[in-house]
Amino acid sequence: MARTKQAGTAAAGIDHNARYIKQLETELALLRAGKQPDDEISPTKYVRVMSLCPYGLNLSTKPLGQGKIFRFDHFGQVKRLLYSDLSEVLETNQYFHETGHFIILDEKVVRLSGYEDLYAKIMTKETIEAVLTGTPEALALFEVAGKEQKDNVVSIIIERLVADPNSMDLNIVDKISRISGVDIARKVKDAQFLFNPEKEEEEEPKK
Repeated sequence: MARTKQAGTAAAGIDHNARYIKQLETELALLRAGKQPDDEISPTKYVRVMSLCPYGLNLSTKPLGQGKIFRFDHFGQVKRLLYSDLSEVLETNQYFHETGHFIILDEKVVRLSGYEDLYAKIMTKETIEAVLTGTPEALALFEVAGKEQKDNVVSIIIERLVADPNSMDLNIVDKISRISGVDIARKVKDAQFLFNPEKEEEEEPKK
């Protein structure tokens, strides 16, 4: 009986070793072919990153703006970062990432980094653009979005209306104002006065 048990244990050990050797052979073949195992990301892999900020955004690899700095100048701008640099950027700029100021566009990196739950709560560029057109589904997502992303959308609207008052449907602007709790029309008027105070004085009724 003892011999049978020992034989079974030995067989199990041999089977485990065989599977381990097979795994190593597979990984070695992938490396020779210049490929990476499905559960790993090469440090030299380029990963696309998008800014969702309506203004300039600097992402550094070290705290206090030290190390490499990646500059994004406008909403929707995309840059390719080495994964080794991106790992440091994510560590240093955790707040900006978690609040949707920038996102990773590589599904594999998102999945292996454990960001799937986070990204389920963040509005994408396409969703934000749909909010600006008043799509009901997008407005519903905007309503449950984080404060930081709501503020970014409001900033985009203000910038557009200051540049061109007819660039958006004011009914949509009113809906977004009520959801966000920000008086966008007032903010636009204040911004216009800062850029052109003479015009504000001309529009005041004469007493």
